[in-house]
Amino acid sequence: MLTQKQLTTVLVNAIAVKMLLTYPRVLILMCGNAAWINVLYCTGLAVLLFGAIRLAYNTDKNIIDAAAEAGGTWLRITVGVILFIIMSANVVSLIRVFPEIIRLVLLQNTREDLIGVIFIAALIIGAVCGIESIGRVHEIFIPIAGIVFVVFLLLLIPKYNIELIFPIMGKGTSDIFIQGISGLSVFSDIMLLNMLISHTNSIDNYKRAGTKSILIGGICAFFIIAAYALSYAYPGSENFLIPIYQLERMIYLSNFFSRFEAIFQFIWTISILLYGSVYLAVITEVWETSFKIKPAKINIISIAIVLTAISAFPDSLSIATEWEIFITKWIYIPVFLLPIAVGLLCNIKRKKKDGG
Repeated sequence: MLTQKQLTTVLVNAIAVKMLLTYPRVLILMCGNAAWINVLYCTGLAVLLFGAIRLAYNTDKNIIDAAAEAGGTWLRITVGVILFIIMSANVVSLIRVFPEIIRLVLLQNTREDLIGVIFIAALIIGAVCGIESIGRVHEIFIPIAGIVFVVFLLLLIPKYNIELIFPIMGKGTSDIFIQGISGLSVFSDIMLLNMLISHTNSIDNYKRAGTKSILIGGICAFFIIAAYALSYAYPGSENFLIPIYQLERMIYLSNFFSRFEAIFQFIWTISILLYGSVYLAVITEVWETSFKIKPAKINIISIAIVLTAISAFPDSLSIATEWEIFITKWIYIPVFLLPIAVGLLCNIKRKKKDGG
């Protein structure tokens, strides 16, 4: 069973991974260098929305089993398919983008498809080990990654220029607070909790881990966006596909140890592998639970092949990024509304049953 700490570290890593790839650029395109304000705003909204989920969702069953209790087989399948689509949308961009980024920044002379095959194989091995094992690795790894992250931010301090964040409101309040509400998608991985709840021994773990992970993930996102906004002037900051990589390259320690980015990229790679592994394991469980398929390791391999095939559709990294921007605009809606809807239906069903 997963402890509260393990649940929290899994979700913090899931939220942080988005900020290590192209997501900061998505926010910069939307809000300019005022994206750091948008992150604070969306973190507050996410806490409030998860508070509503905590009130509505009062079962220790995962969301698919809860849907079956509330509405039977068809609701179970419907919720399962929606969940499968949401989680696949979260992870397919990673499967496409990660090999290209690794080839770009680390292995320029290595074939991209070879990197992709090794990456998928690593995810399959991680998923086969099981969610509890992945949770234990998160519990050990995330504090180490946190220390490296703090050192990274401190080393960037000499590069900061406070003038770069002006005007404070960037493109305008409408972009930050109205259109910028889609920034809630940075917390779309909170949907993992509604499947992982059946892997913990207390619903309190689920509720506390959700709130903590949103707050910690929001703080990490804020510092990454703020560091980027303080280091690169807008609109030039829109041009870098992977903002965190540009920040890494700014750090120079000495001739002997020329760049901090080697350590950061090592941590970054492990973080992404853990993210992909937990997603592959949970998506497989979603499919098995929705259609009452007997759990088997071959299901993990099959789902990995399906996700890889979907990720191959974009012809280029830029098109894959456009997909991510489109997904970002909408994915937060079902992520926060679905658990509330299923929780309320369960409560209504229980009240009718008790009343009868």
